[in-house]
Parts: sequence; C-alpha cells; structure tokens
Amino acid sequence: MTFSEKFVSNLLNVKQISCRYDDKVIIPDLSFNVRQGQIACLLGPSGCGKTTALRAIAGFEPIYSGEIELAGHILSTANDTLVPEKRKVGMVFQDYALFPHLTVKDNIAFGIQDTDKTERSEKITELLGMIKLKDYAEYYPHQLSGGQQQRVALARALAPNPVILLMDEPFSNLDTELRRSLSLEVRGILKQNNITAILVTHDQTEAFTVADEIGVMNEGTLQQWGDPQTLRQHPANDFVANFMGIPTTTK
Repeated sequence: MTFSEKFVSNLLNVKQISCRYDDKVIIPDLSFNVRQGQIACLLGPSGCGKTTALRAIAGFEPIYSGEIELAGHILSTANDTLVPEKRKVGMVFQDYALFPHLTVKDNIAFGIQDTDKTERSEKITELLGMIKLKDYAEYYPHQLSGGQQQRVALARALAPNPVILLMDEPFSNLDTELRRSLSLEVRGILKQNNITAILVTHDQTEAFTVADEIGVMNEGTLQQWGDPQTLRQHPANDFVANFMGIPTTTK
C-alpha cells in the first residue's frame, strides 16, 4: 500500500485537544481532520485560538488533553510531545523569518544541509522554478519585495519534503492587492504539487481564496467546519454569519 493510498482520507487528525497558557484555557476541546492534498484554514478573530492550534500541531505548544496524529504517527498527547524537528511539518511564519545574511538559494537550502550536494542543488533549482524566482538565487532578502520574500519562505518550508505545511497569517504584511494575487499563486503551487496545508488567518477573503475547507473559530471553539460554499450559504450560527459579513435572516 502506498503512502497516498493509506492516507487518502485523513492525513491529520486533531482529536479533542485542549491548550492553555498557565491557568488560562485557550482551547477547551478542538477536533478536526485534514485529508491528503487538502488545503484547510482556521479562520477567526484575534485571540480565538487558531494560532495556538497551529503551534500545537507544529510542536511548539504542548496539549493538555487529546491527541494529534499525522500520517499514522502520534505527534502529541497530554503526556508526550514529539519535538518539532522530528514531525515532518513545514512552517511559514507571518514575518517570513528569512536569514538576512543568506542568499535566496542558501535560505532555501537551510533545512536540507545534510542531503547529498547534487540532490540539494537539484532541489533548490526545482523550488526556485516552483516559486518563479530562478533569476534571484544569489539575491539577499533585503533585495526582494514582500511577495518575493514570502515565496522564498514557502520554498524553504517545502525543501525538506514535509508531510504537511502550516502557514501562520502568511500574507498579513502585504497590501490588499498583492495579498490576493499571492494567495491565488500559493494555492496554485500547493494544489499543483498535491501539498497538504493548513492556513491560519483572520481574513475571510484570504480564507475563501486559498482553502478547500474552513474551520471558523471563536474563543477556542470550532463554530463550523465546511467548504466555502457551505459556510456562505448555511452559516451554523450568528457568530459565523456575522464574522463573515453574511446577513442573518429569521429562521
């Protein structure tokens, strides 16, 4: 049985997890699944717990109950947390987090230094082509636009061939027009390469542009999970409708 056959249904299973900071409960009970090749989104206002959930999947935050499973492997339980570098998870941060003293190609190569030199070179060339920056290999981050920097951050996260890609508000530092165009571009890259991903954002337009499935969160609780059309046409409650700007009607 191949990897794709085995995990064609749910690649990621988040099962009844809870997260807290000191004595403050951020997520009381959260469950959702992401299928292989699917782009999911956790959408909600600031402080709703969406970034905490993403960090728990990445291994940056512990969970206090429940379980996180990826590709058949348990990543987190209340008693055990696999370290981030062993999770086969890629991460794209809001501030790009590129190394200013490294060129574009060296930033991309940062996480694959242990691979064969020829294989590493081929991977860098492949990723530069994927993000349409082949002519920028020797540039430094400060010589790039915000959109170009974000594409380099994406390539760097994909270089080690992660099982899943996590993106934390990746377009929030860009202006509205560039945010929309880059959102479409990133979605195209992910779908073309069958990359499973989770996007975290507070921006409804961004979520609807990029994601196949969206989970709307509020106060640490998942209010609704569904495809964009379902959320638009059948919001589960007033919070979902109001957050997305959908007029509520008398039932």
